[in-house]
Formats: sequence, structure tokens, C-alpha cells
Amino acid sequence: MEKIAKGIASEVIEKGKPKRIKVRTLIKKFGFLKRTEESSRKITQLLAGNGIYLNPSIMKIGEVWKLTLDDRVTLSHKIKEEAEKKEYKLNRNFNDDAWFDKLNDRIFRTEREVETKFIIPLLYKLGYIEDDRYDGMIFKAYNGSKSTILETDFSLFDAENENLENQVLLVVEAKKEDRLVKEVELAKAQKQTKSYAIWLSCHYGLVTDARKIQVLNLFPSIGGIVVIFECQVSELKERFEELYNLIGKQSLVEYYENLVR
Repeated sequence: MEKIAKGIASEVIEKGKPKRIKVRTLIKKFGFLKRTEESSRKITQLLAGNGIYLNPSIMKIGEVWKLTLDDRVTLSHKIKEEAEKKEYKLNRNFNDDAWFDKLNDRIFRTEREVETKFIIPLLYKLGYIEDDRYDGMIFKAYNGSKSTILETDFSLFDAENENLENQVLLVVEAKKEDRLVKEVELAKAQKQTKSYAIWLSCHYGLVTDARKIQVLNLFPSIGGIVVIFECQVSELKERFEELYNLIGKQSLVEYYENLVR
């Protein structure tokens, strides 16, 4: 099966453009008679090991297969650079409710309050509607063949876009207020967010404790993480347009649509 993965990788790399393929066909290429959690895991790991990314994920989310066997996935090698993204005009009334002005004086007593009183309003400001949000999404991940159950605090989709129906645009990891002051806790949160990436085919992560905000590029390489945005909550109002251009819904929808073309 490693030989098959290498062959697919060579084909994608030589052509220099993504390859579209039905889930059914991909499974058969690897010699599996049917789709199972094990076959999906093996295919995902083999392709990732050869630098090939699957979008959207072929893994089961919770107890549900999000893709039918006749749905198509995109196999891509080169992740598009940040510089290729457009800049989007931000509505100058983004702070008409003075939400950003009040943040410095807010106290978030629990991780749950960080989620409900900081992250959810922030996601709304970034253009995501309630139906885009999957709260507490559970899925199975693997280290080799050993499985574990992971849960994202928030996974963001575009609920109204059929082209990206099963594509996770962004994962969000919440921590209790001021938890990320410690470098060891920040590194742990980054690693936790990275652990979602391959299995969910998600390229971007947001980590926050309502005091520090970081955006991570989860796919500069299979094992890599790059911090592409960081600020304190006191800077968020002034830097919100920058954040909006990186992980706002409009920006990420265009990014993934370009990726799967």
C-alpha cells in the first residue's frame, strides 16, 4: 500500500495540480473491499506520509460518515501560500455594539465562559453563523494503529455551501482565562490543535484563553505548525481586520474552494 501511496503522490506532484477522485475509487485503489474506519485511517496516514492532503476528510465524524462513496475528495500536494489570499473589506461598523471596547474589563471565570462570552461572539464577528458551528465535535484519531477519541471545542463549516459541505474550515481550542501565559500550556494547546488537523483535513486553528489569541497554520508540513497571527485581547480591536482576512469565513471559504478545484 505504501507503493500505491507513492504512486498517487508522484502523479499529483508531476501534474502540479490537485486530483479529484471518488471515495469509492480511492478505497479500491488501495485494495480495500469496503470503507471502514480502519481503511480510512490507513489511507489518510499513507497519503499524509507522502505529502498528500485529503480535502475534505474521509474519516467518520462521531458515528456518521459525512461523505458518501460517490462523493469526491481532492488530493493535493502544495498548500496555497498565505500571500495568495485576497484582502477583504471589513464593515467599518464591526464594533457598533462596542464589544471590542468592553473586552479589557471582562472577566471570564471558567473555560466555558471563554467559549460562550468570548469565542462565540468573536466567531460571529468573523462571519460565521450559528449553523456553521459544530460545538464539541467528537471524532476518532490515530497514532499508528492505536486509536483515541478527540473532541474539538468548535469546528467551523460553511453550512450553506454545497461545494464545501463536509470541509472543516477552522478548529478552535479554548482555554481558561490566562492559561496561555505559560509557554508550556501554550505549546500543549498548539499540539492539541495540530492533532485534529490530518484527521479533519483542516488547515487552520485558533487558540485562545480570551487574553491571548493565536492563529495556527496547521499544514505547512505534515508535522509542522506555524503561528501566523498573535495578539493580546487589548490589541484585538486594532488588529481585527488582519484576523478577519486570515480566518474570516469569506477568506477561508475562498481558500478551500481554490484548494479543491
